Amino acid sequence: MDKTKPSYKETKFGILPIQEIENLISINLITVRSYILRNYKKLTISIDLAKELHSKLAENIFNEAGNFRKTEVTIGNYKPPKNYKLLELMTNWQDDLQERIKHIKNKNDHIQTLSWLMHKFLWIHPFFDYNGRICRLLGEIYLLQNNLPVISFMGIKRNDFSNAMKSATFENNFTKIENLIKNNLKN
Repeated sequence: MDKTKPSYKETKFGILPIQEIENLISINLITVRSYILRNYKKLTISIDLAKELHSKLAENIFNEAGNFRKTEVTIGNYKPPKNYKLLELMTNWQDDLQERIKHIKNKNDHIQTLSWLMHKFLWIHPFFDYNGRICRLLGEIYLLQNNLPVISFMGIKRNDFSNAMKSATFENNFTKIENLIKNNLKN
């Protein structure tokens, strides 16, 4: 039996409808994106940055914002790694990303690295919620830092983004993610 999405969640304000929470998150997202645009040159894509962005996105709503999840989660038919593995996996993500960046030679290498960065982050699923938003924000930072045209990942259809990530997760095929990025880069 599929789990249905809750229509209410516990917050710092008590139990709120999901739509109300999404409205608050959308307002916070404007602030986070403004912060990124002002500071992207001095930001380093890392565990600390992911936690900082998550905190900025949701700290006024959830106590656990900015911290790795403490419980197990299931997303559709995907079960992310156990919560006790998160620090190790995120450290590996961070270190692997820095190594990959050292070997980039062209735009296609950037696209492959960005595809990997985003997929691996979502595969790990370090936070209780809003991993997709943080992943897309990290992607925007990566593009800004590498003088590539910025894609508003928030503007890509959720279904297309989700299908591309599922293809990478279940088929180890990054082509859909790479094509999504390529097709949305404005030259």
